[in-house]
Amino acid sequence: MQRSRAAVIATTLELLTERGVAATTIEAVAERSGVAKTTIYRHWPGQEDLVLEAFAAVLRPPADPDTGTLRGDLVALATGFAKALTNGPAAGLMLSLIDAAERQPAYAALHRREAQLRHDVILAVIVRGIVRHELPPATDPTEVLDLIAGPIFHRRAVSRGTVDPAFATQVVDRVLRSYATLA
Repeated sequence: MQRSRAAVIATTLELLTERGVAATTIEAVAERSGVAKTTIYRHWPGQEDLVLEAFAAVLRPPADPDTGTLRGDLVALATGFAKALTNGPAAGLMLSLIDAAERQPAYAALHRREAQLRHDVILAVIVRGIVRHELPPATDPTEVLDLIAGPIFHRRAVSRGTVDPAFATQVVDRVLRSYATLA
């Protein structure tokens, strides 16, 4: 039973990455995994339930790095984000989830929850930097988050460029320099 569930989830993740949410049907999962459709339906009432569980199996918020400096924390988070967008199971899944969130309320809700979990960690790091006087007191933490995440996401999802640790570090340094000129 556990082996079948694991095979179904693994296959669902593969299909989500390759084909996106709409094409990750129960039939496609059954065919590729070798698990009968009746077994799949016994555990998941429908495609949406299966896909939501598969997303939940791999999407994890980042840990608070707390390196002792705002720059160190932001570099750790930005390079982690760049890596998540490039390698590992979450890379294609994040883009599939964003796409599905545009059309289906359940995926939109999952996307909001997942994004908020990530944002909470990053916002706490930025607020800590403000408290430590590493950023001006009037700094909007959400703006800093957007200024760092935006270029990384854009380069990966839109321009299809390289998002490596060097690029992520460069983005953080440019954002922090821009705030230093405001202090």
